[in-house]
Amino acid sequence: MPLEAFPSIVPHGPGTPRLRVAAVMDTWIISGPGRQLTALSRALQEHGIDLRVFMFQRSGRPPSPFIGYLERAGVPHVVIPDNGPLDAALPGRLRQAFYEWQPDIIQTHGYRMTTLVFLLRLAGLRLPWIAFFHGATDENLKMQLYNRLDRMLLRRADRLVVLSEENRRVFADVAERVRLIHNASFPIPPDGEHVRLDHLRQPGRPLITAVSRLSPEKGLDLLIEAVARLSAAGRPVSLAVAGDGQERAALERQAAALGIQDHVHFLGMVQNVTSLYSQVDAVVLPSRPGREGLPNVLLEAMRADAPVVATAAGSVPDVLAVPGSGELVSPGDVDALVQGIEAALARGRSPEASAARAEAIDRFSLERRVAAHLSLYAEVRPDLLAGAPLGAAVAATT
Repeated sequence: MPLEAFPSIVPHGPGTPRLRVAAVMDTWIISGPGRQLTALSRALQEHGIDLRVFMFQRSGRPPSPFIGYLERAGVPHVVIPDNGPLDAALPGRLRQAFYEWQPDIIQTHGYRMTTLVFLLRLAGLRLPWIAFFHGATDENLKMQLYNRLDRMLLRRADRLVVLSEENRRVFADVAERVRLIHNASFPIPPDGEHVRLDHLRQPGRPLITAVSRLSPEKGLDLLIEAVARLSAAGRPVSLAVAGDGQERAALERQAAALGIQDHVHFLGMVQNVTSLYSQVDAVVLPSRPGREGLPNVLLEAMRADAPVVATAAGSVPDVLAVPGSGELVSPGDVDALVQGIEAALARGRSPEASAARAEAIDRFSLERRVAAHLSLYAEVRPDLLAGAPLGAAVAATT
C-alpha cells in the first residue's frame, strides 16, 4: 500500500498519558544509547509521558538482545519486521505502527531512522520530529557516506539534540533548533553473563580496559601504542578490549607487530559491561576528536568507581571538570595517554578519588536529563504541555 493511502494521524483520546513519544531506534546490540533510552522511558512515566521504543527485527536473524533488554526493563516497545536494506515496504510499516499508536512526537536515533522519518515527512506525515545525533563513525566509506547523509537530513528536524558543544558546532547553521542534552548517569541492572577477568591478570601488570566499538575514531590503535611504550619503559600493563568491529584484525596485527600480543586481550562483544569495571585498575577512552558525544562508558565506569583516563573529545571535559575525578589527556597524543594511565593507576581508588568521581557524576543525573526532555517536549507540543508542572527541575538544566 502506498504511503499516501494511510489516513492522517489524529490526536489520541481521553484517559491516555499527557504525551506520547515514539522513539525510533535501530540497534541489535544493547548499546549505550539503548540503555539511555530505556532509563529515560522508565523515568518519564512518572511525569505522565509514555515514551515507547519503536525498533526493528531483521528477518532470518536471531531475536535482538535489545528486545529482551526492553522486556526485562518493562519498557513499552513495538517491533517492526525488517527485510533488509532494500525493503521498500519498511517506511509504510513504520507509518502504520505510528497510526495504530497515535504518538504526539516522533524521536529518532541513528542515521537509518533519520532517513525513514524524513521519507515519511515527504509523504505527508505531520508530527513534530526531534532527531538525536549520537556522534559518527569512520569505520568504512559506506558509513562515512551514511553519516554525511545523516547530517544533511538531521537539519530538517524540528529540533536536533546533540551531546556536546563540539557536536553543536557541526550544526551551527541551524543553531536555533539545536539543543544540548547530556547523557545521564544511572545504575545499570546486571544483565547478561558476568564476565570474569581473573585469567588475564599477571603478577606485576595492572589490568586496564577499553569498552568500545572497534573503529578508527575510538583511537584504540593509540592505546595499543601506549601499552607498548609502557612495556618498553619497564612499567608494563595488560589491556582487555571489550567490543567488536572491523578494526579488530588490524588492532590484533598491531599488537603482534609491537610484541605485546600476549598482553592485549580482545574479549569481543560483552553484554554485561558493568561486570568489567570492578575488576580492572583503570578504564581508558582514547577517542579522537570530532566524533564523540558523551561516552556512556565514561559515566558507567565512574559510577562503578573505576579510575578513568579519557581524551578531551566531545563532552568528556565537562564530565571530568571535578579535580581528581579522572585523567583528561590531549587527543591523538600517545605520550599524554601513557602519562594519564600512569597517573590513574597511581591515584587508584583512593577515598579522595572516589569522592571526586561521585561528585562528577552527580552533575549528570537522570533527573536532570528527564527535566531537559520535558522542556524540549514542551517546545514542540505546547498545546499538550503548556503550563505543565515541570518545576525547579527544568530550571536546573538552564
